[in-house]
Amino acid sequence: MPDDAVTDHDTREPDPERNNSDEGAPFIPSSGEEQAPKDVGNLVYLIVMLHGVGTLMPWNMFITIAPEYYTNYKMKTFDENGTAHATEYSANFLNYLAIASQFPNLLLNFINIFVTVKGDLTKRISLSLLIVGSMIIFTMSFVYVDTWSWMGTFFVITLASIVLLNGANGIYQNSIFGLASDFPFKFTNAVIIGNNLCGTFVTVVNIITTLVSNNTANAAFAYFGISLFTLAVCFASFFLLKKQRFYQYYSKRAMQASAAEGADKSSGPSAKDYLDAFKQGWPQMVNVYLVFFVSLCIFPGIMVDVRDELVGQKYSFILPERFFVSITCFLLFNVFAFVGSMLAGRYQYPGPEKLWMAVYPRLLFIPFFAFCNYRPLTRTWPVLFPSTWLYVFMGIIMSVSSGYLSGLAMMYAPRIVEPSKGRIASMMAGFFLIFGIVSGLAFTIVVSAFIEH
Repeated sequence: MPDDAVTDHDTREPDPERNNSDEGAPFIPSSGEEQAPKDVGNLVYLIVMLHGVGTLMPWNMFITIAPEYYTNYKMKTFDENGTAHATEYSANFLNYLAIASQFPNLLLNFINIFVTVKGDLTKRISLSLLIVGSMIIFTMSFVYVDTWSWMGTFFVITLASIVLLNGANGIYQNSIFGLASDFPFKFTNAVIIGNNLCGTFVTVVNIITTLVSNNTANAAFAYFGISLFTLAVCFASFFLLKKQRFYQYYSKRAMQASAAEGADKSSGPSAKDYLDAFKQGWPQMVNVYLVFFVSLCIFPGIMVDVRDELVGQKYSFILPERFFVSITCFLLFNVFAFVGSMLAGRYQYPGPEKLWMAVYPRLLFIPFFAFCNYRPLTRTWPVLFPSTWLYVFMGIIMSVSSGYLSGLAMMYAPRIVEPSKGRIASMMAGFFLIFGIVSGLAFTIVVSAFIEH
């Protein structure tokens, strides 16, 4: 790790795992002469990464299938000739979906920070996974049901289930970040890698489905089924995780650290503990927020409406036109964000003190993409960057930096605070991650209004 990645705040004593792997780990007071076990076959790392996939699987499945399944199928009416007609529900469904998905996630994520975790996170993670899985089964039960005669009721039921699903998913996601903070700090990045891998996987499934099937209902059932299967694997893997000596060792040491720092496990952290964790860790929390704010403002909201052809011209890009958005928006972002998060696990530069110097300039990506060929038919501002190749190149830079910098910020957050406050700081960083997503999605509306007026 580069020297710059170790700052004056990083005062923890060496850890056996760090010495063996050159990776940082939270310092926790040693118990006797017990030697830190190895993560045999990287099994714990892979399970944590799998849960990174699981935490974003429901959201990715919904936003991927929503345009075809909900907007153009379930929320439209069809006349006797089979012609589809838009309704008040289809016109704004994606906006309702974003609100119903992310605000409950944000709220429950925030509450989860302050609900005392008495050592083990098993009950919290297991219960949230069961709720998410139940809601996916509930959603699948309507795929082949004729809901057009009671569309209004179906609309309300759908949004209510999305609220419940994403509220539980917020607890699940936040708890996974808290759990990962007990391990050497590369494990926090494993969650981010899983997040980005999830998006890539879903996008590939979307492209394959488009090629082999024109049946919207079958595609939707497959999407939700894959999501359910993934969460079932996550649920089973969590109990396998608990049997690993590596997990048991670091979980035990985390509880010992909390006790050594004077934390009262019966009443949980005090208000001062939360305040201290925020005071010590706020620079990385702001970094986390800004990375996701910029990324989610641009992806998918702006990128999905960028076109190759200018007004009055014909499509001429190298890709088939029907796959232009799928590849230059969804696949491009998810693949290169995944690459960035993988790089963060290997290289930690710049360090905690200077990370903001790479994060803050990313705000300039927002006006750049807004002045690409974004919404060419309705925009009132001129297109300053008409080149599709420039758009793709900058999309790659934005995506790699998103995965890389978010990985660094999430790893640094629990590392720059006192050892006993590492889990609190990690959960706070998880909240700012969701806050950045919500803010970014909302700011896309501001950008589109500016460009079109």
